[in-house]
Amino acid sequence: MPIFKLEGDSVSDAKLVIAQETNLELESHLEDWIENSPVSLVQNEFILWIDRQTSARDDEGTIFPDLLGVDADGNLVVVELKRDKAPRQVIAQLLEYAAWANDLSDDQIQQIANSYLQSHNEIPEKNFQHAFKEVFDIPETDEIPPLNRNLRMFIVAKEIPSRIASVCRFLRTSHGLDISCIDVSAFETESGEKLVSFDTKVGDEDVSVHKILRKKLPQFSQWSKETERQIVWDTVLELIDGNVDVEFDSKDVRNSILSKHPNFNPNTVKGILVSDTVNNPAYQGSGEDKYWRVKQGTYRINDPENDKIEDIVEVNASESRTENPA
Repeated sequence: MPIFKLEGDSVSDAKLVIAQETNLELESHLEDWIENSPVSLVQNEFILWIDRQTSARDDEGTIFPDLLGVDADGNLVVVELKRDKAPRQVIAQLLEYAAWANDLSDDQIQQIANSYLQSHNEIPEKNFQHAFKEVFDIPETDEIPPLNRNLRMFIVAKEIPSRIASVCRFLRTSHGLDISCIDVSAFETESGEKLVSFDTKVGDEDVSVHKILRKKLPQFSQWSKETERQIVWDTVLELIDGNVDVEFDSKDVRNSILSKHPNFNPNTVKGILVSDTVNNPAYQGSGEDKYWRVKQGTYRINDPENDKIEDIVEVNASESRTENPA
């Protein structure tokens, strides 16, 4: 599918300029992009990465998942990346990683995470508990969910062959394995601007569960990402009742939405609020700047004239110097 860029002095006079597809030069580049932008895997949802190129051992040797993370429910996320066309053996490779990850305890996961977080200075809190609450906007007084109750697997490649997609779709819809396949394409305009496209080949289908469990597990409605964002925005406007200075809690937004839309995915509420908050320290610039984070879990409408990111950065720098005097 071609990618175009609008060029012109105004929208009405603009022309569509095609962007030429380019090669993904290094597999590590793709890892970097996804590691730096975890919202790219599942729109309106965030992943907290807890390791990259993990050294995982089994009885036959050492295996290396490219990226390991957790989602807002505490589920483990295993990602295998391929710079070119995904080979047939990638499914077996991914299942090996999944078998290893499935046996990890809470303590083992937190040990892996703490080691990774300590080496990433851009994350303010290097402790897994604090990082989880920060990223998923959980008040400090609340507990994080149990870890590794379910496992999510992703194959990300320049090309997902139809045979691989067919097998993964079968495993997902008939055997309950949460596997997603994503095509990644890189483009470059004549002016040198680089564009990247993510296309989900497998992952929008419902994951198969036993008919008894299906009655107990929540079945979330499928809306477009734009519709989900609009529902959250409309709910916020209703909560503040026209007063932009009124603060609102993320739980209030979630509960209000669920009262009207019981099948709305609550993790989507978190993802939208986090991504659309202008002063979010973990994901600045990843969404629409609609909200201002007052404190963990509490927001108000963003006021562009008075809310300045530079002030937050300066305060954080000052606090860092106070806590760590030279």
